[in-house]
Amino acid sequence: MTKNRIIRYAANTALLAVLAAAGIGVYQLGTAPSEEKIIQEETKLQPTEQETEDEAMVDAGTTEVEADLKNAEEGNLLGSDATEDTEDSSDREGNNFAETESGESTSGTEAEEITVDMEGADAEQTADVSAEALSLPELSFSEDTLMQWPVNGNILLDYNMDQTTYFPTLDQYKLSPAIAVQAVEGAPVTASVRGTVYSVEEDPQTGTTVTMELGDGYQAIYGQLKDLAVSEGETVEQGETIGYIAAPTKYYSKEGSNLYFAMKQNGEPVDPIMYLP
Repeated sequence: MTKNRIIRYAANTALLAVLAAAGIGVYQLGTAPSEEKIIQEETKLQPTEQETEDEAMVDAGTTEVEADLKNAEEGNLLGSDATEDTEDSSDREGNNFAETESGESTSGTEAEEITVDMEGADAEQTADVSAEALSLPELSFSEDTLMQWPVNGNILLDYNMDQTTYFPTLDQYKLSPAIAVQAVEGAPVTASVRGTVYSVEEDPQTGTTVTMELGDGYQAIYGQLKDLAVSEGETVEQGETIGYIAAPTKYYSKEGSNLYFAMKQNGEPVDPIMYLP
């Protein structure tokens, strides 16, 4: 009897232990969150992409708002600065305008003085030019003008543009556009008529040669010279010394020392004898 009681007691105790263990497991199962619930909770805890975008937009919007506020503040500052600059600029322009007005009056005075000075200078220059024009000799020459012999001597070669003339040194006949007047080396050569020296040239045939403008298209040419006493642009009166007879060039070695004397009218040769006494 007692043994059966013990057996039943042990069995009941074991059963109670099993039931207690089972109850604890069921309780844990009942109280433990399911995986879906855990996932849902984790999903709730993690923000969705839309929420992230919304937050980003909110942040961006906040940034833009802050930027707008900042720009507005800077705009106000710039506006005030610009206003101040504009006012300063207006003041400066006003001052500049005032200075310009005063400057214009000063500049006008200076301009008037400069104009007067320039007019005075122009008047002086005009007076100088006029005086120079008055001082310039008036050259006049015609068929009736009588010249004087530039050097004393015999004519070695005569002018002839119609028929040929014999040239001893060249040993040939050819046209002669000038006369060759015999003269000793070193003899003075004077101006046959009043004229202005047009050019001084070195010619192979006639040596140092002076061309003088006589007026009205006439020219006188003096060749075979040395030790000139005149220069280009100089006006020489009749009878003044031009230079001196030089040794003859190789083209006149047989003729000897002489003065080459020619005349032109409008660039064409004319006979000098027609104007000499």
